[in-house]
Amino acid sequence: MSTYNKVSEKNRKDWNDYSEKWSAFNHSEKILRPILNDPSKAFHKKTWEIIQKYIPNLKGKRVCVPSSGDNHAVFAFALSGAEVTSCDISEHQLTYAKQIADREGLSDAIEFVCADTMTLEGIPDGKYDLVYTSNGVHVWLNDLPSMYTNISRVLKKGGLNIIYEIHPYLRPFGEDLKVIKPYDATGPFEDEKTVNFHWRLQDIMNAVMDAGIHLEHFEEMFDEKNYERPFGVKTEDIINGISINKEDVDKMYDWHENPRMALPSWICLVGRKM
Repeated sequence: MSTYNKVSEKNRKDWNDYSEKWSAFNHSEKILRPILNDPSKAFHKKTWEIIQKYIPNLKGKRVCVPSSGDNHAVFAFALSGAEVTSCDISEHQLTYAKQIADREGLSDAIEFVCADTMTLEGIPDGKYDLVYTSNGVHVWLNDLPSMYTNISRVLKKGGLNIIYEIHPYLRPFGEDLKVIKPYDATGPFEDEKTVNFHWRLQDIMNAVMDAGIHLEHFEEMFDEKNYERPFGVKTEDIINGISINKEDVDKMYDWHENPRMALPSWICLVGRKM
């Protein structure tokens, strides 16, 4: 087995093992219902504005979402009238997402495909108006050139690639902006269950451009205050039921109290296949 397959398989197994707990939180009524009522809630406000600017009407558009995870973006695009392909390496993640799609009457608008984002096997060439990736995708992938070569492959000529991701500049910092690693230490970082990568901004942007995707817009965004999922708390802790009061969250988003909030938390890139 190649190193490439070992990375994918190890992460696939971990996500399969974790998917029940992940779904129980992300598909809970308090998290999912706001998105079902208002699809824009699946996105950072600025990212949704960018999507609307470049694709004012999603009805009938073909959208592919690799590493679809909780499928919040998938549901949002389907609710907005798009024909969506949800791709994830974890078949269990897709199973839970399909259950939600069936329950909410979205099955006709969504195709679920078990596929590695670095290969997008089974996804046809030149079919999609938009390929969208949400936050937390790149950390699991060890071959960004292959990822974006295949994203370019499945896009129509003139099709868009919109990327929403954690700002790589945050990776070197821990609590109180204490440096915990060099910016160019990209990994792999491996433990018993997973293999992670901390790609730099140049790694992402060069992979996009080398794949023939022309960059049209780049945005740096601060985190939006969220009392259910505050940025400064690990998702795993939130899923495990950690209790955070409103006052502590308010402090977390005050850069005077939390210096990390003086830096942008997110990036959004827009590229077009030439």
